[in-house]
Amino acid sequence: MHVIIAAITALAGLLWAINSLQRSGFSLSSINPFLAYRRWKWSRTYGAKPIYRLERPMDVAAVLLLGIAKADGEITSDQKRELQNLFQSEFEISRDEAADLLLASSHLIRDQIYIVDHLDKILELSAAKFEPSAVSSLLGMMRRIAALDGSINGEQQKLIDATERYFASRQKAAGGKWS
Repeated sequence: MHVIIAAITALAGLLWAINSLQRSGFSLSSINPFLAYRRWKWSRTYGAKPIYRLERPMDVAAVLLLGIAKADGEITSDQKRELQNLFQSEFEISRDEAADLLLASSHLIRDQIYIVDHLDKILELSAAKFEPSAVSSLLGMMRRIAALDGSINGEQQKLIDATERYFASRQKAAGGKWS
């Protein structure tokens, strides 16, 4: 008889503990390993900053060009105009699309204070899609935007050099061949 009473007491204690956990915000479904894997995969895919999820080289180039313009402070109207002109001529897009690209890039870069530290994350998904001509064009545009207000400052040069090194190391890792 005492065994039955102990089992009923243990069951009541277990139910009380589960009820208390649920009231405090704990959900039993959170210990489901399949659900935990899906949550981990979702947070890895969609939980990252949007600037690290860029896949198109044109979007990454726009972010880097805006980063060069903002490296010495706020962007000037001349730099903004030149960026839009570059987007139109180099990316072969309309004036409205160039304005939208600049707006989207400024939205993506708003939380990034120092792009050089996170350049590998920004370029990670799109680097394989850059052709050699696109890389040289990007570096040329970066130098052109940096030199717009006079000489290239130290922060701008660091970003240009880091971008150049990143693509050079990818070329070496691929055995010297661009695919």
